[in-house]
Amino acid sequence: MKTKFQSISKLFLLISLVTAWISLLISPVFAQQPGMSPEDRAKHQTEILKTELKLTPAQEPKVYSINLKYTEKMRDLREIADTAARRKSFEALSKQKDAEYKGILTATQYKSYLKFIEEMKAKRQKG
Repeated sequence: MKTKFQSISKLFLLISLVTAWISLLISPVFAQQPGMSPEDRAKHQTEILKTELKLTPAQEPKVYSINLKYTEKMRDLREIADTAARRKSFEALSKQKDAEYKGILTATQYKSYLKFIEEMKAKRQKG
């Protein structure tokens, strides 16, 4: 007979695994499209966010700069052979990137950004 603690522990483990898996899925949304340079990827990502978030002309170069910085970092992380280490690194970079976006976007834009990311994750899960 399972104890309440064992059930809660298994639930917590399941939630942790699902969260990690979703974080891994979010990276490809803005990650490396084959054959594209980091600059091209950053431009592409910025164009998407420009449309989705209605970026101001002042915000666009700042968002591009963040996108370029993180596409280059993510490219380097793809070389990590250890899947768990690579996953943790991607998650950390995603959090850093989100924090930088939060400093540039308005509260409404940032909320829209988070919603957009969730929608992209849902689309990826559906295949």
